[in-house]
Amino acid sequence: MEVMEQLDDLVLRHITSFLDPEDIVRLGRTSRRMYSLMPRVILTTELWKGNDFHMSGPWEPELYFDGPLLPSTVQELNMDVVWQDQGHGNRKGELYMILMRPAVEGEPVQIAEYRRLFGIAEHYEEQANKVIPADHPVVAEAKPGDFYRFMRNAGGGGGHELTVKNFRVEASTRTVMYKGASELYGESLEF
Repeated sequence: MEVMEQLDDLVLRHITSFLDPEDIVRLGRTSRRMYSLMPRVILTTELWKGNDFHMSGPWEPELYFDGPLLPSTVQELNMDVVWQDQGHGNRKGELYMILMRPAVEGEPVQIAEYRRLFGIAEHYEEQANKVIPADHPVVAEAKPGDFYRFMRNAGGGGGHELTVKNFRVEASTRTVMYKGASELYGESLEF
């Protein structure tokens, strides 16, 4: 750690640009000087809502909605829904999500997937909740600029239906806020 203490402020600041938010916090705890130089990690929550719908079963899953582009890394996803299937026969209705990364050219690329977010819809209306932690690939592999694609499927065959109400996603995100030059050096730089 003594070597790190001897580095120039600009070098230390550059090093932090390669660190994950957790590592920035850990490095900031090593000394007062490090703490004063470290960027701040800000936790925020975004809320996304899907429209209510009732659908009869196509054979293939279909797009429910695309979430917004992620402004920063994701720490956790907390989802709620009120839903049910057609009320009789086989249960096949499901919701699932795909982590997508925009491509330079062409269609976005699928990075990770979470099938059966809430299991399979019951014959009766029920409220379901799902928390996806930081270690699941749809969260762990998410980067700023990615987005989540939410899919719906009533099930193949005849007579399958799916009703969804109040679908909500709370995304806990981490933003790294770097200090400006005036905060670091007490001077104003003009460009």
